[in-house]
Amino acid sequence: MKKRLTAVALLGASLGWLTSVSAETTPNAPYLSTSGQGQVQAQPDMATIVIEVNATHAQASQAKKQVDSRVARYFDFLHQQGVTDKDINAANVTTHAEYDYSQRGKPKLTGYQASRSVNVTLHQLAKLNTLLDGALAAGLNDIRSVSMGVDHPEQYQQQARQAAINDAITKAKGLASGFNASLGSVWSINYQTQRNVTLPMARMMSAQASAADTTPDQTYQQQKLDFNDNVEVVFTLNTRSLGATPDDHTQPKSP
Repeated sequence: MKKRLTAVALLGASLGWLTSVSAETTPNAPYLSTSGQGQVQAQPDMATIVIEVNATHAQASQAKKQVDSRVARYFDFLHQQGVTDKDINAANVTTHAEYDYSQRGKPKLTGYQASRSVNVTLHQLAKLNTLLDGALAAGLNDIRSVSMGVDHPEQYQQQARQAAINDAITKAKGLASGFNASLGSVWSINYQTQRNVTLPMARMMSAQASAADTTPDQTYQQQKLDFNDNVEVVFTLNTRSLGATPDDHTQPKSP
């Protein structure tokens, strides 16, 4: 009986998972299933800053007025630094009452707090420290986050995808050769579009950190971005004889 050699390489042990391939998605012939991973690093060329300003006053209108004044002052500063309106997004002001619950009985109203967040997209990283310092100087007292990015991530994602394809092909060729076989045609490709990017967070500076304790070069750490991708592929196999095996039930002839 002619034997059918099926070599299935389930790669990805480093992630601790195995992939089972159903009969409906595999050829009725010798085949090899493998996966490829790709990673490309990119230098950040932009940053997204999220800042929040809070003000407390006995009157809600005055708390809102203080917040609006600080935000307007920061907007003027951003324009002076060459940041355009399309890269600035400011949310509406929210206010809420604050109460003192330390005394027994009815809570005591102590004032109102107004809050507003500002998002800034910066395309000149050399000015990042300047914009952070300007926010604190304008009274925006809570820098929530600074995340790095690239203006055109699609080109790096495409490179990561191609690296994953090359990795899958290299693995498949090595496995086939090791079993005295060669790769045939591609039977199936399993790929899901994803935006798998590791975004480093810049070091944040808050109003609690005084200027004496924080120098400009300590405000953030510029790191590289990692673009990752993954692809799964099934190849048919061109098999060659691996020699006699116990399953052949071939007995040597008596002299």
